[in-house]
Amino acid sequence: MIRGYRFDGNDELCLQHGPDIGARLLILPPLFDEANRVRHLMVETARSLADHGIASLMPDLPGCNESPVPIENASISLWQAALIACAEQLRPVTHIASIRGGALLDGALGDLPRWRLAPVKGGQLLRTMLRTKIASDREAGITSSSEALMENARTQGIELAGNALSPCMIRELDAAAPSESSAIRLARFADDPLEAEARIAGAPLWLRAEPAHDPAMAASIAADIAAWMRG
Repeated sequence: MIRGYRFDGNDELCLQHGPDIGARLLILPPLFDEANRVRHLMVETARSLADHGIASLMPDLPGCNESPVPIENASISLWQAALIACAEQLRPVTHIASIRGGALLDGALGDLPRWRLAPVKGGQLLRTMLRTKIASDREAGITSSSEALMENARTQGIELAGNALSPCMIRELDAAAPSESSAIRLARFADDPLEAEARIAGAPLWLRAEPAHDPAMAASIAADIAAWMRG
């Protein structure tokens, strides 16, 4: 079901799956180009959660997907404010699940229980996108460096991975980190050496050159989230 929420004078869309009663999960996908590569995975995860009897919401953030807002107007703080508006209008939201850069936003809703898969700091996302731009510049015969690009981006903005990012977004993203909480279930992939409470089989789809889907991964994520939400 497609629902909507009102934010900053605009109507933003939100996908809803599952029952209308009971616990409700807010899903925060990765950010920027990584979101495009896992969109199918996120939708299938939400459908699988509905099969477990779990309701979920997956909102379009301002500047993303079908949003009428230009991406250059977006920022981390704007996205967090939009999530607050979404949660208030489409209540109740009882739990949050985030992947990668989505974990930079989940603290906006206070200390709700959170499930995170492979959370990342904003600076790491920036460096990844900058490396891609530098490689693209090199192919075009242009010499660039991370330091020079960042210095310019902080005052004039920059286009990275097809996204026109404002100076505000660059500064906020560079400083952003997943917030701490006592109610976080941390999930990582099976071959990730870092500690975690849950292990997900498969490989990160956001590393693929093109969008992809892994039905087994969607089922695994949904099963772990459903068990976690039920306690």
